[in-house]
Amino acid sequence: MKNEMNRKIKKEIDRKFMPHYIPLAIIAIAGFIVYYNSIIKGIFIWDDNFLVINNPVIKDFSHIKDIFATHLFYGSRSYSNFYRPLQSLSFMVDYHFWKLNPLGYHLVNVAVHILNSIGAYFLVYLISKRKDVSLFTGLLFCVHTVLSGPAAYISARADLLSAFFFLISMILYVLYKEGYFKGYGFLIYLGSLSTFLLGLLSKEIAFVVPFVFLFYLFCFSNEKMRLEKSRRNLIWVFFIIIAIYGYLRFTVLSFTEGKLIETTTAAIPLYNRLLTTSKVIMVYLRILLFPVGLHIEWNIEPAMSFMQDEVFLSMVGLFIIGCFSYFLYKTSKVKFFFIGWFFVVLLPYCNIYPLAYFMGDGWLYIPSMGFFALLSMYLSDLSKRSKIWLYVVSIMFLFLIFFYSLLTIKKGEEWADPVKFWSQTVKFSPKSYKAHLELGVVLAKKGLYQDAEKEMQKALELNPRDYAGYSNMGNIYKIKGDFKKAEEAYKKSIELNPKHANSYSNLGNIYLQANRYDEAIDCYKKAIELNPYMADFYRNLSIAYKSKGMIQEGEASFKKAIELNPNLK
Repeated sequence: MKNEMNRKIKKEIDRKFMPHYIPLAIIAIAGFIVYYNSIIKGIFIWDDNFLVINNPVIKDFSHIKDIFATHLFYGSRSYSNFYRPLQSLSFMVDYHFWKLNPLGYHLVNVAVHILNSIGAYFLVYLISKRKDVSLFTGLLFCVHTVLSGPAAYISARADLLSAFFFLISMILYVLYKEGYFKGYGFLIYLGSLSTFLLGLLSKEIAFVVPFVFLFYLFCFSNEKMRLEKSRRNLIWVFFIIIAIYGYLRFTVLSFTEGKLIETTTAAIPLYNRLLTTSKVIMVYLRILLFPVGLHIEWNIEPAMSFMQDEVFLSMVGLFIIGCFSYFLYKTSKVKFFFIGWFFVVLLPYCNIYPLAYFMGDGWLYIPSMGFFALLSMYLSDLSKRSKIWLYVVSIMFLFLIFFYSLLTIKKGEEWADPVKFWSQTVKFSPKSYKAHLELGVVLAKKGLYQDAEKEMQKALELNPRDYAGYSNMGNIYKIKGDFKKAEEAYKKSIELNPKHANSYSNLGNIYLQANRYDEAIDCYKKAIELNPYMADFYRNLSIAYKSKGMIQEGEASFKKAIELNPNLK
């Protein structure tokens, strides 16, 4: 009986999935070609310093319990309220194999992105039953430039992992609901439930999964569910998990108490946030079609009135999309599902609940699949009109793949060059203080101190309360030998954020150089109190102790530094 069941399952798998190996090979090869430079030339950049390089938690498997009990930036002692343990766990595994070689981390990112492209292929096939549409969607998802950010940026691993589990959960639920693998339906359902939970542990956006299931049932309840009337929806279990997860995140897994909370869009009224979102959606549609001018810090001006030109035209565009969606609902439930997928998955990013930004390229990672599927369906329909149209569409599609691939390769080169990366960001977002600050930091590392100082001054003009900006400005003054200005900058940073450990350490370095040992020791102790995992703090403290003649204390401090970082010079 069991052997017979296994033979039936194998036959079902062969019938449904084995003919797809050629399209899947094409998607995988395209992905590795497009992201080859990202793998080979990729570096650690921006938050990679906090989440990987200076994160002691990922460097020892004994910290697994900390990963599941603390926030994402806990190891670097930076503030965050992100609970993404699977992202940190993946970095822990990476560090075990690659140490601090960025090639391995980029290889994993690209591999997961390719797996997500394959997942998009299978999901679209299950919904549309059209292999050409599935291939078009999978290829567009794989090579499109808008999605190059998560694929090329190590710290965006959460986007990749959440999408991976999101797609698997969706695929398994569709298999369960449509009655594939009879006799094993409940196990498939449990698989969908389990991957949904893993998605939540990867990134918060996964909570939208059961809402997509509801939309799926709404679209296809009449067309497909007749085949399996006895198979229950069981979506309520997913919502129970969301309720438990939400309760834990607002209680034991909330990490905001006593922390410096970053400015968000919360100060802007909901009405204005929604008007601004209408502009953002139009920008999203533009970069999905023509992905030029992409950058990591989008500076979207809040909308003040419905009658602003940009807002009014955006609302007209959304009205037209709404009418078009209603037409699809009446004529093609499959196309309606994919256009709905885009907006349902994008909804959490629409600033109904205030977020840190109005827009981000990475936020399109999962929603874009619906856009690509809808575009692919129309291209496929067009190709079936005649042989001439088949040639025209084939050329159009090859051009799109080639065009997006070239832009993605070029974007990968930007990610591999911090100066080029932040210069591009400043070019398109000149009012982003973070972009100017980060450009100043990388210019300083290149020894271009005058240019670095200009960028940091611009950052402080845009945001006079940026404590990190003052700390970095202090570093520039110190390098130039102006220790008085450096001391003032570090003190200003501490005034703005008394919990910024690096500013205390930097101020201690100034005192140490001026032979003010007691003040230096106090600063280093405060830095260690705030972040007891930084080997440099203990090393500097040991030097201060030694300079004051406190040899035993200096030896103990230096031993602690070596314990934290055995490679410390």
